[in-house]
Amino acid sequence: MSAESITEEAKPSQNPNLPPPPPAASRGGDRDFLLHLEAYLARRDGVDKLLKLSRYAAKIALSTSLPSDSLSPRLRAFESSVGLGRKAFRLGKFVHDVNALRAAAASPTSADHLLAAAAAYGGEGLYFFLEQFVWLSKAGLLPSEYSRRLHKVGAWAELVAHFGSVALKAKELRKIRSRLTKSMDGKGNDEEMRKLREKLLLQEMWLVQDLADGLMVIADVSDGRGFLSNPLLMASVGILSALLGAYKNWISC
Repeated sequence: MSAESITEEAKPSQNPNLPPPPPAASRGGDRDFLLHLEAYLARRDGVDKLLKLSRYAAKIALSTSLPSDSLSPRLRAFESSVGLGRKAFRLGKFVHDVNALRAAAASPTSADHLLAAAAAYGGEGLYFFLEQFVWLSKAGLLPSEYSRRLHKVGAWAELVAHFGSVALKAKELRKIRSRLTKSMDGKGNDEEMRKLREKLLLQEMWLVQDLADGLMVIADVSDGRGFLSNPLLMASVGILSALLGAYKNWISC
């Protein structure tokens, strides 16, 4: 019997003539927390960012002298397992970038915007595509000698993607600041200004996340030489990126 069958059988029987029970009432006009949490956990990116948080929290612990001799091997095994699980979670994720690149190519835009979009979506799409084979290699289905080469090519593709993404976000920030300046000059109402400030703050946070991720990719392609070899620094940058990503997914779902 499949797990889905067990789940279905475990559900209590309901009278089909009765309406389903209403969700819990929200407080203060906000969405009910458990409903929001359910929507967050139903998203691939939402779960991925929780896994990223737990992985870099383990890395921070391992980079200090806090874990005992008996705990350190378990933390390393946990960190490695979560890293492999995140790769499995990215299966087919490159399709989003393919569609985003198609949409950017079809829309009327400037040449520099199209170039930045090609770098951002094309680089990220290639990275996610190669990550599928890295996962298959680490999972034992493909020969292990392919893993390092695929990972290195994917890391360079991800670095290109971050350059493109930073360029797109910087352009969007300039547009929002320009609109906000016009609103402050008396051409917009208070509600419009509030929304623009919120949008500006989110774009700034996403730009910081991109820069943090880009720093980790630079450490990856340079094999962690120089100051990028500090494990506590890299783990702190990783958890900053994970926190910003988790917040972004929380407010958008």
